[in-house]
Amino acid sequence: MSVTASLVQRFVFWWLLLVVAQQAQRIFLMIVAAARREVPSPEVLGLTLLTGLRADLVTASFGMLAALALALLVAALVALRASSRAGSVLVRALGVAAASLTVVYVAILTVDMGYYLYSGQRLDAVFMEYVADLFGQGRQGEIRGSQVAAQTAAELGEVGTWAVRVVSYAGLLIAAILVWRILFRRALAPVLRGWPRATAVALSVAVAVGAWGMHPDGPDSVQGAPIASSTYYALAQSPIWILTAPLVRASKPVVIPPAVKAAMPESRAFPLAREILMPGARFVSARYPLVHVEQPRPSPLVRRPNVLLLSIAGRRVTPFLDAIFADSVTFEHFRTNGAQTFHGLFASLCSSLPRQGTAATKARYANDYLCLPTLLARGGYRTRMVIGQNRDQSHSRLGLFMARNGLEELIDESGYPPSTPRVGLGVADGALFDRIRAEIDGLRAGGRPYFLTTLTTGTHHPFAVPMTHPDVVALRAEPDRYVAALRYLDIELERFFRGLERDGALRDTVVLLLGDHGRHERVARNDIENAAGHFTAPLAVWLDPSLRAPSVYRPRVVSGMASQIDLTPTILALAGLTPRLSSFAGRDVSCALAADCLPARTVYLSEVYGAGAGIADAEGFWFYGFAARTLQHADLALRAMPLPSLTDDPAAAARVERILALYVTANTLIEQNTLWSWREFGERL
Repeated sequence: MSVTASLVQRFVFWWLLLVVAQQAQRIFLMIVAAARREVPSPEVLGLTLLTGLRADLVTASFGMLAALALALLVAALVALRASSRAGSVLVRALGVAAASLTVVYVAILTVDMGYYLYSGQRLDAVFMEYVADLFGQGRQGEIRGSQVAAQTAAELGEVGTWAVRVVSYAGLLIAAILVWRILFRRALAPVLRGWPRATAVALSVAVAVGAWGMHPDGPDSVQGAPIASSTYYALAQSPIWILTAPLVRASKPVVIPPAVKAAMPESRAFPLAREILMPGARFVSARYPLVHVEQPRPSPLVRRPNVLLLSIAGRRVTPFLDAIFADSVTFEHFRTNGAQTFHGLFASLCSSLPRQGTAATKARYANDYLCLPTLLARGGYRTRMVIGQNRDQSHSRLGLFMARNGLEELIDESGYPPSTPRVGLGVADGALFDRIRAEIDGLRAGGRPYFLTTLTTGTHHPFAVPMTHPDVVALRAEPDRYVAALRYLDIELERFFRGLERDGALRDTVVLLLGDHGRHERVARNDIENAAGHFTAPLAVWLDPSLRAPSVYRPRVVSGMASQIDLTPTILALAGLTPRLSSFAGRDVSCALAADCLPARTVYLSEVYGAGAGIADAEGFWFYGFAARTLQHADLALRAMPLPSLTDDPAAAARVERILALYVTANTLIEQNTLWSWREFGERL
């Protein structure tokens, strides 16, 4: 047999064996775990296996290309001494490299299997840190009596449980490998031998297509798979990608400037942040500086409410929104903590300060977080999100983040009929509201309380909306395209909301309308006012009359300071699900629904576009630039001209100290994955 034929056969055998092993593991997890949690429809099952196959082809293709590169290197070294032996050495070296690679893949799959059955998650940064702790404490002789040792011993003590699982998994894996070996020898190998050159060319194309994920958008298209169920979406991913985690982490770091580190070391930043965010709280961990004791209280509402969280933007040319706000508790000085959508989403759903640069939902989605959907799901809620874009738009990793943090289903643009109008960034907001209405009807029929959230798109740049209403058409001539987009949103929101009211579909429901961030376009007089505009957005809390009582709810304007990080503690308090421990940076402000109760606050503002950060307090906005070391100020109404640099003023120095403390804390805890630990605190909730 020629060297080419032997090489092709060996490559094909091991390449597809890697795919078989990964699919076998996925099927095992479906049978023993996922199906017990959620029985899939035939469509979901097929899409999960197909998407998983694409993911497996990516990992198998890149793995085998690496094995081939290693074999070529070995063969090249042999050729320097005996060129006649290079061909046979290449074939043998590929076999050894591929077999070794298979052992590594199977080991990772086995660990992932055990971790999934234990935690319900695929391999992630948390597991990698557990392994690092295990080996690190072992080298230092500190493992005896440690948390890592206790947890490991407890798991090993459950030998009867995990031994059955491992044996069952091993049996399925061995059977799959044997079946593949028989099929290869009897059906595929003869074809490969008969057409060596043609199969070599075909193999090159097939491997390239497999490495690209069998999709025009490449391997990342696996993260954009249209699987609404978080359980099966996670199963469609590949645990082998955990091998790239160090590279991903290294590619998107937040580098705290040396001058900031010198001025505000962690030992100083963490205590200051604690005092700013949670004065008087009892903190329970040095490693997780913001984890503190909460004081769970009964819900002030007569029944556990449904929660409808609508992220919108703006309040001009919006008669319906104005009417809703008049019947709501509105927060005059509500601030977003981040200047972009996913920073705001992270702050809103996890009550955590956003990092600078790429949002944590993308850059650190595999970290441990304590987020609203998880706690609501543990409390018996159904949890869903409806959006009008692909879940992995611009590689956002929103699907992966939400699947890890308690969301049962994420309906993205794939959940709409092909005829659905799409403009600008995605599905038109009118169609988005129609899809949300369908979800509400289905959730209400299920008899359990629900949490449903969304992100509208029309009021984001480029402000493209359907010209289906005379008001929108008339406003198209406005120089600012945002005005027409906002009017369209208001019209569609009124249709959606009034329809729900008419049909009684908002009974027992709390509706929160807020902005995910302020405007990015330059519409103010100067830089400081434009910067402040990034963090200026509305918040209105509306209760259905079935939940209202004078002691609970009084529509009005609240003058105190609040921000996105307060949403999760507030919603949990209304549901009576405040945890005993939390890492929340925000506070429950539900008392403000009936009384003026908000104390003076300092709100953190995470910059995106430059090296700096800011805060908002009762005296206005304060932004500190790290490079220039200057502090800029504007009042809350943005009517006053910004003041010159105040860094020599004692009052200004105190604000700079607060900004630096919150900046260092926010970025350090996310980068080190020390915001929260389910391993440490999960059983204490």
